[in-house]
Amino acid sequence: MEKESHFRYEKLEGPLAEKYMKANTHLHFSGFLKVYPSGCTVSANYPYHAERIRHLTVRPDDVWIITYPKCGTTWTQEMVWLLMNNLDYETAKNVDQTERSPFLEFGTFHKPGSEDKRGNSVDIVDDMKSPRCIKSHLPLDLLPEQLWTVKPKIIYVAREPKDVAASFYHHHRRSFCYTGTSEDFVEAFIAGIVGAGDQWDHTLRFWEKRKEPNVLFNTFEEMKKDLPGVVQRTAKFLNCTLNSEQLDKLCEHLSFESMKNNPAVSHETEQSKEHAENNAKVIGKIEPFIRKGEVGGWKSDIAPEVASKIDKWTEEKLKNTDYTIPS
Repeated sequence: MEKESHFRYEKLEGPLAEKYMKANTHLHFSGFLKVYPSGCTVSANYPYHAERIRHLTVRPDDVWIITYPKCGTTWTQEMVWLLMNNLDYETAKNVDQTERSPFLEFGTFHKPGSEDKRGNSVDIVDDMKSPRCIKSHLPLDLLPEQLWTVKPKIIYVAREPKDVAASFYHHHRRSFCYTGTSEDFVEAFIAGIVGAGDQWDHTLRFWEKRKEPNVLFNTFEEMKKDLPGVVQRTAKFLNCTLNSEQLDKLCEHLSFESMKNNPAVSHETEQSKEHAENNAKVIGKIEPFIRKGEVGGWKSDIAPEVASKIDKWTEEKLKNTDYTIPS
């Protein structure tokens, strides 16, 4: 018997939603939905995958990297995969990160029956050998139920929202040929109608879980300020030990220049092939997937008056919480 659905869906509608969808000229799906109880924005193809994701078998030796998009996910995946795999740099440089650390819900961006093998992302995760290193941008309510009974290691990474908005805007330009302005994008971002929904709803649910023994809460800003310290803390969480030489080499591998020049993590080859033709619709320079990696880089992309809207939204969202904005 088919399991009863946990979810309720509503089509994303209204002038702001229509404006956002129209500006994404190269979407892999036909529209967006709001899924409840989370209230997250998902692709129109998400319902075909939702129950499989929700009922995925979780293994005790899994390591899950969960983030809102553009918060240091790729950076964290590379660090964690290497810690889990005896610092195997040879594989890390020659096998694409998407194979080593798959994106659980990637298939939701593809139509059912798509020839792209990545459309079977849940099967890919299910068939992986242990220990698995798994990436997801899903909010807590949409993730596999067994995460909270089996209790594998979960690493959450947060980031200051103005930098997230700027990076996500450029990601949309590159991946979805987004033709709107940064101001248009920020409007949609604050309204929570971009993919993955509201950043603060996403982050605060995991902030509440940060004291669970199987949860580690890192921030992008900490990684920029003290990468060796974050690497050591993460290694301890994963029951790994690094000597000073190993730590130095790992931090060098994780440096911005190294990551940017590593085809196994930069996504440059796959994205340039997939989007080169469609990117002609976008005016101005298309930034690479690994773009700046800076704290405060939003200042070159978001006008001060637009940034103040994000700050006001953040202040309202963090009211009555003990969350402190990383700096």
